[in-house]
Amino acid sequence: MRTSVFLAAAKTALARHPTRSAVGLLALLFGAYLYTNSYDTIYYDAQGYWDLANQFWGLGHFEFLAFDSILRGYLFPLILSPLTLLTAYLGWAPLDLTRAVGVVTAAFLFGSVGPGIWRALRAPGAPVVPLGRRLVFGLLGLALWRGYFNFSLTDFPALLALLGGLWALLRGRSVGSGLVAGLALAAAANFRPVYAAALPLAACLCLWPRPATGPLARSRAAEWGRRLAFVVGIGLVLYPQFVLNKAHYGVSSPLVLTAKPEERNLYLGQLRGGFISQKYETNVGSDYPQPQMFFTDKAGEELLGEPEFRNFDSIPSYLAGVAAHPLDVLALLGRHLFNGLDLQYPTPYPQEIFVSTWPLAWLNYTVLIIGAGVLVWLGWRRPTPAYVRVLIVLATMLGPCAVSLPVVMECRFLMPLHLVLCATAAFAFQPRRLWRTASPIVRTVGLSLYALLVVGCFAVSMDHQLQLAIKPRVLFDWQGPAPEPW
Repeated sequence: MRTSVFLAAAKTALARHPTRSAVGLLALLFGAYLYTNSYDTIYYDAQGYWDLANQFWGLGHFEFLAFDSILRGYLFPLILSPLTLLTAYLGWAPLDLTRAVGVVTAAFLFGSVGPGIWRALRAPGAPVVPLGRRLVFGLLGLALWRGYFNFSLTDFPALLALLGGLWALLRGRSVGSGLVAGLALAAAANFRPVYAAALPLAACLCLWPRPATGPLARSRAAEWGRRLAFVVGIGLVLYPQFVLNKAHYGVSSPLVLTAKPEERNLYLGQLRGGFISQKYETNVGSDYPQPQMFFTDKAGEELLGEPEFRNFDSIPSYLAGVAAHPLDVLALLGRHLFNGLDLQYPTPYPQEIFVSTWPLAWLNYTVLIIGAGVLVWLGWRRPTPAYVRVLIVLATMLGPCAVSLPVVMECRFLMPLHLVLCATAAFAFQPRRLWRTASPIVRTVGLSLYALLVVGCFAVSMDHQLQLAIKPRVLFDWQGPAPEPW
């Protein structure tokens, strides 16, 4: 009896404060996974960020100008730099500290910021996202992306900063909210340079007229003060990058350069690689002969051999090639889009390649299908003028995905799109209500369509997995052994 009373009281207390409860519970769940999995070291890009963090202490004391990476922004290594001291003086393993960063990132992303944006985009006065829905969202993140939170990578911290900045723009009206938004969005752009594509759209959102709430709307002066604070916040984060670029490379730019002025633009090189490979993964196991896993694209290679693409050396010349072969490029982008959403491993560094991953893929396809269906239904059912603001937010989130789509695709490049669909499925899908209200015919059609889409996704994925260079991969045992090209 006492146990049931205690559980009921605990349930009531947790539901009364859904944000704090979700953050705490998800921190426990992610912490339990991260500190018990089999990883024992950091790899490649994750190790690179850790090494960059050590640059600040390379002279025996902190020196900001000691940081000289052309490919990476300064901010994430700067945040990691105090943690490197703990490994040096206390003997802690880097992975133990990066996991702690991952726990905090995951708990706030899935428990607070993601649900907060969802509520802010709904009609004024919308109820708080309940605890159960937040936990579903977090559990989807744990199931699909859990391995990423082990490592010192910028993918999820950048996404958290992007969403946090947008949330501050959506819900805040004070000068402080504008400052926080600017700081967060600029941090996202410095963490991952491709997120700079979101800054112009975020500025449009900041300038967008706010609906009046409460007895009095904010004065025009206060609103412009908030906008000015937004610009100041961006400047505070990007100015140190300007100083580094000027000091080391003589370039007056506040953005991460990614290449020296005399070198070929990195993005153009990635565009060229996007014709040759439709997907890339990083192997740290022993069942594949090298770390780099390229999934080849024969149709893309043939397209790259066309005269318009053979020697393109600028964005305008690339776009001219697109204009000459629009359907072929559209098919290429479609392959990249599918591969970017086709999660086969819940980690950036899979330890085994030739293992069964169809349960994860099935869950992923289900979430994406539900999320896309609900998103279309919500947009079709109640279009209102307020949807313009929603579209600006979605464009801000998905702008980096669009920029990444033509390059060599990795699943982490489409994280914002994936998160939007996961959030829609977790927060808006109501299977019981849908089942009760649907007629038998609608149920049959719906289940048939779902089955058809899942089978179609598996069929496309099976074909793409066979394009893995050196040693093609099969998804199911009944496919038989993969062909051996050597």
